[in-house]
Amino acid sequence: MKRNKIKKAAVIALAGLMMTQAALTGCGKKTVDYNVDGTTDENGENNNGNKSDKGGIAGKLGIPDSINETIDVGTSGLGKITINCEEPKIPEIDKMVVAHYTPITMSNEDKKKIAETLFEKDKGIYVYDYENRTKDDIQKEIDWYKTQIDETKANGDSEYLTYLEEEVSNLENKLAEAPETYPDAGDYSGDIFRGTVDGVTYSLSMDSSSGEDMVGMGSSVYFSSENALYIRPYEGATYGYVDSYVDPYSTVDAETTVNGSSISIEEAEEIAERFLDNIGASDLVKINSNDAFWVYYNNDGEELAREADGYYFEYSRAISGTSTYSGNLWSVDNLNQIDGWINLPIETYRVIVYDGRIIEASWQQIFGSADSTEDVELLSYDAIIEKANTEISKYYEKYQPKYKNVEFNDARLTYYLVSDDGGKCKYIPVWIFSQYEEYMDMDNSNDPVQLVIINAIDGSVIDIVEEAKKLGCFEDYSNSITKG
Repeated sequence: MKRNKIKKAAVIALAGLMMTQAALTGCGKKTVDYNVDGTTDENGENNNGNKSDKGGIAGKLGIPDSINETIDVGTSGLGKITINCEEPKIPEIDKMVVAHYTPITMSNEDKKKIAETLFEKDKGIYVYDYENRTKDDIQKEIDWYKTQIDETKANGDSEYLTYLEEEVSNLENKLAEAPETYPDAGDYSGDIFRGTVDGVTYSLSMDSSSGEDMVGMGSSVYFSSENALYIRPYEGATYGYVDSYVDPYSTVDAETTVNGSSISIEEAEEIAERFLDNIGASDLVKINSNDAFWVYYNNDGEELAREADGYYFEYSRAISGTSTYSGNLWSVDNLNQIDGWINLPIETYRVIVYDGRIIEASWQQIFGSADSTEDVELLSYDAIIEKANTEISKYYEKYQPKYKNVEFNDARLTYYLVSDDGGKCKYIPVWIFSQYEEYMDMDNSNDPVQLVIINAIDGSVIDIVEEAKKLGCFEDYSNSITKG
């Protein structure tokens, strides 16, 4: 079984087609900057007893510097519901809006535009076919396997050596009949393309399976250069990839605490943003940046090394400069009790810069520019808590959690995607109260175990399941997408 897994991983890496989910919505040269604000009463205290003299939307709504609330459990059957958050995440803005969008699908013409933007057109753009790989691609695989054969002979793993030699034999048989080049991209009806950027071969995968069956889910796009081991080899490694963070469960420490990149993170960010500009992206804010870690494994699946070299950047769709919610719902306790799961459409870009160039980028195209926006008045913080005292318990009565105590430790004012009239969608201002597990000094706030979303305009609790069905992103366990 281990050998099969290794073989599959190697094939995926060699093809360069690891699909990741993100979003085509653009690059605004902004960084998310949350500020904790509140208003004062005649004693200079806000309604939670914290000193505050801040302004902006936090001051207008009377949001305290820290939140400590006990919410009525009603007839939910819960033992307690509390909100204890030292630093609520509040954007530094004066107002929020409702933004209306029409889901878009990717046409062949759209694929052509993206490919011709990313690749050097005069060097050729081709349709990739793994079953009919070119002589050059097959020879590169053979050379890689032969390197592994030499290392395997040295460590005496006869079983893996036999597997490698069989793979080389099979590839050499294919080599004689292999084509010299891939077919031209033609009408772009394919999904995977090959091209050149600064002398480096890249793959571009564009999954256009969205549309009527998956409203709002969009089309996934994945752009990458060669297998990590081709770009940055490591002695003894048979498989490698680039990660965006230090894995706390890793069996080895990151071998460099100082990034080995030859350029600064500021220079790398400029490269990332030029890339986003080149593909016509707009209305993004940067929500994360980190060292890029190269992770290497041997043929036994043992992690050999984890080295920092290059940089990772993540951008999110922004509504009037404020990022939209990009947390995961799969970890939420009561949503795990329903007969299905929610694949929330998340509009983010992920870009990795190494050696002065983009080696990987992924996104998910869901919307273009907003159809329209409208200013809205939000309920005050006190009014939201008053609504929460009646509405949260009703929500938990409908969607029962496994645990009897709900203890929210994260609070944020942000935007969340809901359905709109006529098969359209809209981002609305919401309060999100969530509970996440704190361990190993990691920020796990985007992987909540409890979560409630409150409409910041009227104080109603959003039915996450029903909204997911309307958006077409609720999948039951028979793997069918449910639309409301």
